Amino acid sequence: MSNDGDPGGAKGRIVGGRYRLLERIGSGGMGTVWRARDELVEREVAVKQPRLTGDPEDESHRRAAHRLYREARAAARVDHPCAVTIHDVVVEEDGVGPDGGLPWIVMELIRGESLHEVLRRGPLEPAEAARVGLAVLGALRAAHAVGIVHRDVKPANVLLGPAPLSTSPERGHPHGRVVLTDFGIAHVQGEESLTAGGEFVGSLEFVAPERMSGRGAGPACDLWSLGVLLYTAVEGHSPFRRPTPESTLAAILATDPPEPKQAGPLAPLLTALLTRDPNDRPTAEETAGALERAAEGGSVSFPAVEGAGKDAEAQDAGSLRELGDDVGTLQTAGSRPTPAPRPRRPLHHRPLALALLTGVLVGGAWLGTSLLPGEGGSGAGGERTVTYASSAPAAPSEPAPARARWVAHREDAMDAVLSLPSPYRESARQGAAGRQPRQVVYSAGTVDIRLRQWDRAPAAPMALAAQAHETWQGQAPDARTQTTRTTFHGYDAALADTTYGLDDTPTRVMELFVRTADARLYELRVDMPKGTPDEKQGTTVFKQARDRLELGERPDPTP
Repeated sequence: MSNDGDPGGAKGRIVGGRYRLLERIGSGGMGTVWRARDELVEREVAVKQPRLTGDPEDESHRRAAHRLYREARAAARVDHPCAVTIHDVVVEEDGVGPDGGLPWIVMELIRGESLHEVLRRGPLEPAEAARVGLAVLGALRAAHAVGIVHRDVKPANVLLGPAPLSTSPERGHPHGRVVLTDFGIAHVQGEESLTAGGEFVGSLEFVAPERMSGRGAGPACDLWSLGVLLYTAVEGHSPFRRPTPESTLAAILATDPPEPKQAGPLAPLLTALLTRDPNDRPTAEETAGALERAAEGGSVSFPAVEGAGKDAEAQDAGSLRELGDDVGTLQTAGSRPTPAPRPRRPLHHRPLALALLTGVLVGGAWLGTSLLPGEGGSGAGGERTVTYASSAPAAPSEPAPARARWVAHREDAMDAVLSLPSPYRESARQGAAGRQPRQVVYSAGTVDIRLRQWDRAPAAPMALAAQAHETWQGQAPDARTQTTRTTFHGYDAALADTTYGLDDTPTRVMELFVRTADARLYELRVDMPKGTPDEKQGTTVFKQARDRLELGERPDPTP
């Protein structure tokens, strides 16, 4: 039995003998939030319904539930006007239903909207962002003072009260009270973590790099997340958002954020907060002083950090690219030094995490993948530089140069050669393990290209294309997929073209499935942001990489 926090049938339920659930107002990885009425004192409150995976009868589940209760009680000790007030922690002792025995957290109900919602209308002025940041930092300092690390600082967890009546709604979005909420995954320093088994929670693109490498969560992790939040607030997009979890992880671990262009006096602070070594980040006190000066229109200065703010691939600043309101889950193992995927920047001494990321399930064959940029133990081949001449004029909708420098990447373990434009650099690799395929990922900016190979095809290409659609739709209900039966150099093949996330972060995924004569399966896939210039680049590269793809020996055309 799995405790998944399913809110179905919970409306109208009375929790703890006094809190009547009225309306579901939000959900995340650790539970569902309800608007409720405290019938004892006749006021409205917010109640968080817990979610914890695993069998409630299992001893490890009971220990985790107890830790969750302790951490919820500890979060209630955070006393600050900018931290959401926790009124009560209730455990339903009857054990009925999947949430039996887990703590329900009763909080003040904040009227307003989240920073995530506000940023959909446009970025904040630096002074207003500094004011919001000061409030969030105040709540974090109060939490740190009692040994609590928030671990999930992001725009969706910052609530903004209505603006004063005297304020005009101009760009900058001035607001009233600022409240940091959702201490639901907060961690008590010095105690066994709720995720001590290797799994940790948090929204991936806001998670500090030291947590990726298994060094745990300290106050400096929250300051990194605050830096990402402030960057997102003034630039309108996250500095580490990429189309896939793998490329997002690689960006956090090995790519400096693009230099902020709209941060004004906040720019030096953002660069300092987004320093990968937590010991080199400014203290909370230094951060507060810088935010105070920026909020008043003054200047801010910090010593320059080597290698920061010079990412070669600038992101699209026209839209907010946030992972979402949910809480992601990531499995981590140890770290090791790894060459940087982009050698032109001095990153080769920075540790990268060996991570098991939750991936897209294709035919039940790939759930978790071991990814490490540049990992050599999985049979990496060599590469050669080739200049191809265009065999036909490019279509007007897909402009391409007459001659382009392409690099042929020989993947010996896959018995394949994948040719790509020279800007694409390897960002992740995995070897075959059990039913998991071999995989290599190359990235350039916001476009990711991957090649996978299974030793035995789990199904026919058209069946896999249909299953891919079902998988995407399970992750994003608005997913739409067009599938086409085709052939590839005489092999049975299928194409799948999927779009999803149209209401938040529109993404397009193009896939080619090929089953060879000896029953191996190959998948060529490109992930790209939809509705941007990178979509045109991604579709063009997909088609040209497909045309150049070499897969072992081709079948004998004679009967």
